[in-house]
Amino acid sequence: MVLYGDSILHGGYGGNQRLAEPPARTLQRLRPRYRVEDRTANGETATARAARFASEPRTAHFVVIAHGINDVAQGLPVQPPLRQMVRQAQQEGRQVVLTGLSRPALAMPGRSAADAAIRQVAAETGAAFAGWGDVTRGPDEMADPLHPAKPYSDRLVARIALTLDAMAPECR
Repeated sequence: MVLYGDSILHGGYGGNQRLAEPPARTLQRLRPRYRVEDRTANGETATARAARFASEPRTAHFVVIAHGINDVAQGLPVQPPLRQMVRQAQQEGRQVVLTGLSRPALAMPGRSAADAAIRQVAAETGAAFAGWGDVTRGPDEMADPLHPAKPYSDRLVARIALTLDAMAPECR
């Protein structure tokens, strides 16, 4: 599987730090039958990734896309770039998982609407939806106001694993 996303799926926090076990490694540990390729990047928007997504080579059967929080913060629409990436991956014969948006500690106007918009893209395109917005977090589970600390990050990654389990139970 190949992971696309921003700092949340990258495991970034505090500007230039990264969790000791980033989400890609956690996912590999949880589901060792998958080969996990990490193409995440701190600060990346869905809009920026979509601009080069079609020209990037992929061999993975599963494509996980965890973009949107930076788009919300910058006032960019989430649906068009996500639709474009989902459509491209599906045309390549890949199965897509959209994560939705995690719950930052800071108030982020538009976050809930964007999460619902991502869920709608999943429903309309047939992509799986991991429902990160439904994953609870404790008040002490943030590395900084936007980025999950390890316990919350692990629960977000577990949602991806459970979503993949539903899609390919033989790889559990």
